[in-house]
Amino acid sequence: MLQVKTPLTPEERLEKRRLILRDTAALLSLFLITALLFVATLLLFRSFEDHRQELAKRWLSRGEAALQNGQPLVAIQALHSALAYDPGQRSIEIKLATALANAGRTQEAAAYFSTLREAEPGNGMINLQLARIAAKQGNQTLALQNYQAALDGTWQGDGYVRRREVRLEMARYLIENHHYDQARLQLITAAGNAPDESDVKLEIAGLMEEAQAPADALEIYRKIAARRPVPLAALEGAGRTGFALAKYSLAKQYLDRALNHPDFEKQPDIVREANRDMLADAAHILTLYPAPELPVRVRAERVANARRIATKRLAACAADGTAQASTLADLETRWKQMPTRLTLLELEQNPELEQNIMQLVFDTERRTADLCGTPTGDDALLLKIAQAPLAVEQE
Repeated sequence: MLQVKTPLTPEERLEKRRLILRDTAALLSLFLITALLFVATLLLFRSFEDHRQELAKRWLSRGEAALQNGQPLVAIQALHSALAYDPGQRSIEIKLATALANAGRTQEAAAYFSTLREAEPGNGMINLQLARIAAKQGNQTLALQNYQAALDGTWQGDGYVRRREVRLEMARYLIENHHYDQARLQLITAAGNAPDESDVKLEIAGLMEEAQAPADALEIYRKIAARRPVPLAALEGAGRTGFALAKYSLAKQYLDRALNHPDFEKQPDIVREANRDMLADAAHILTLYPAPELPVRVRAERVANARRIATKRLAACAADGTAQASTLADLETRWKQMPTRLTLLELEQNPELEQNIMQLVFDTERRTADLCGTPTGDDALLLKIAQAPLAVEQE
């Protein structure tokens, strides 16, 4: 029942070995070809991806350069191409939306940024751009909300510096819209957090002036002016704000230093002339003002001079016909109640009379300015003293 297998002949065994070797070689060849194809495909894919990334970087670089050069339309095309080679890249999308906004395509930019914010609600740059768009559209409430969101958001790189820049931009926006108190609060915060660098502090002080906060600006200018070397802008700023605050003695000190600063002559003509005029006015005011610490005779001479100036202004205003006689009658009555002939000796011996005359001088200059227009010459300077007589010699 059992069959005995016929043994292979030597020729058959040899043939069998040949078949096995041939099949093995064929199989190995297939594996090798497959591996080579895989490697080649992988290399080609990587080369293609590297080329795409290189093209994306190239177009992104062109788009960024166009944005910096104020060519938003060129930037839009370049950034669109960059996104085509590197889709979904958020940083490129932000730049593209920025280019749209700069090109005046506000609705597109707003929609783009709104979509981006849905994915990253805390992104500082996105919220800043939305704030700028809202500002362009005249939506103050939304603009301020987005500015605040930008301040509270996250920033790539030096977030401390970026937040300060956002706060100063927000302050400028508030100033443009005459929200001076809110702007001042932002600037006080910025000044408190800013590094102790003259350029940064000078920028904040300049914005303080624009926000109608000259006292805060003066404080910053004076601190910077105490440094060595002294920036010319700090001296000019301290003189300018001191003058605005009617602190004419202080203003004269800083303006004197500004005019003697080595960089003063490098300033534009209009700036130099303005500073010289301001210094001349401050110096002249100090010669008109009867300061309490002056010798009695000198003070009496200044009071008598102020009286002559004010009464002449009152007479000219009454003769002008612009103001009704009744509106100046009380001033004329008060002047008639003063001694007709006023001697220096009387002023020296009667301090109360001196005070009454100066008060009447100030009242005359203020009333005539309201009724007969802005005064000139000494009347204009007396009016400045009248607005804050106690501040004239403050330092």
